[in-house]
Amino acid sequence: MLRIILVLLLLIAAACAQAAPASAPQAPDAQQIARQFGPSFQAVSGIPALTADLEGDGAEDAVVVATSENPLLDQAEFHYRVVDPYDAAFGFGDPRITAQFSAQEPHPRLLLVVHNWRAPQQRFVIINVPFDKVSIARVLVKKKTVRAIRAEETAGMKSDLYWDGKKWKWQDAGIE
Repeated sequence: MLRIILVLLLLIAAACAQAAPASAPQAPDAQQIARQFGPSFQAVSGIPALTADLEGDGAEDAVVVATSENPLLDQAEFHYRVVDPYDAAFGFGDPRITAQFSAQEPHPRLLLVVHNWRAPQQRFVIINVPFDKVSIARVLVKKKTVRAIRAEETAGMKSDLYWDGKKWKWQDAGIE
């Protein structure tokens, strides 16, 4: 009799677990982007947000492709950092100057990165990285495999953006 009651309790518990509401959202939405980066940023439709542990701390980070006419405008108010690892790899990465490099484009695409996006810690706006699509990749950096943002262009060029523990770095990933 006791076994039958235990089996029934296990079945009821399993049914309740399946009927539980869904967990937290899989990626940040437009409202979260506005709260984290300000109203001048709009997510690019058609390119889904990516989530992965990019800094190796065990917490999920988020990457959103967005546009903004002036990414430097609200960085003091919303406490994010604008970085340019692409131009820094070639020797000059001051975003106050390199942000003007894409000023001729009507709405340059940016990468918004939130470390531990469910309980935001650090936020970055990555500018001037050429890409048509982005994904998460595993790359080898100094004999260590890390997760990175893979930026791909339609011409076949690939590059990787990875967190080195202090800042974002860019490296060429070759041609497809």
